[in-house]
Amino acid sequence: MNRRLLIAGLLLLVSGVITLSLHAAGVPESLLNSLYDTLLSGLDVPPHPSQTSTDILNYVSLVGGIAELAGGVVVLLVCFARAPA
Repeated sequence: MNRRLLIAGLLLLVSGVITLSLHAAGVPESLLNSLYDTLLSGLDVPPHPSQTSTDILNYVSLVGGIAELAGGVVVLLVCFARAPA
């Protein structure tokens, strides 16, 4: 069993779980709102980010977490498939 593949797969799984739990807690939207207020304060922009940008951020967060989980599973499968019997 290749130790590096095992570590990479486990790290991908852990990061995917963290990403999806942060997504479920609503952290990406809160971060967007706070950055929007901080970085664009004093400029002539709407007071809140558009719903479209919030939706895009939520979708990217969700798809990223799922991709990390899937990548971790694939790396672990390759790791165990290459292990000598």
